[in-house]
Amino acid sequence: MKKSFVLGLGAAVALLLSLAGCASAPAAPSGSMGKGLSGVPSFVNDAYLNASEDVLIGIGTYRIGNDMTKMGTGKTFAETRARADISRQLSTIVKDMVNDYTATSEIDPSAALSFQENITQTLSKAELKGARTVKLERDDNGLLWVVMEFSKSAAANEVNQAAAAAKLAIPAAAAFDALQRMDTAFSKEAGGGPVPVGD
Repeated sequence: MKKSFVLGLGAAVALLLSLAGCASAPAAPSGSMGKGLSGVPSFVNDAYLNASEDVLIGIGTYRIGNDMTKMGTGKTFAETRARADISRQLSTIVKDMVNDYTATSEIDPSAALSFQENITQTLSKAELKGARTVKLERDDNGLLWVVMEFSKSAAANEVNQAAAAAKLAIPAAAAFDALQRMDTAFSKEAGGGPVPVGD
């Protein structure tokens, strides 16, 4: 209920763990009763579950072991991975939005695919400057965990800017309204009323 993309985040965390060189993921948080994320420390799960409904959550890791002199470098890498996690979530949203748009418009499927690829490439390079770290902690195995938040309104603006640039390359997608579609996507995810996005 509190967050969307649980499966996507779980997969992203698994990927991050494999990138960080972990042999196995930590056990699921105790007492979570099936809620939240599995395979993450309780402090990560708590940050995830207690996050506001108007943000996307990104999780990043970096192995520093017991060498606390690596904390600065580790934080930088873990934050970069958390931003990449948010970018992947946005790319998934864009893919669904473009698929919905393609189904209800007369745009050629190959043009729609090019449009989607243009947007996701732009998002992959986005710095997500509004993203902020809400949790930074090292687990018992020497893995540094970062939990970042990125507001949905900022996410909608990032997608809108990327879509505007993509429309220049793919004029057939001129009718694509990114802000309205982001609003719809977040409303579906929240299971309630619309989530205001954009300016």
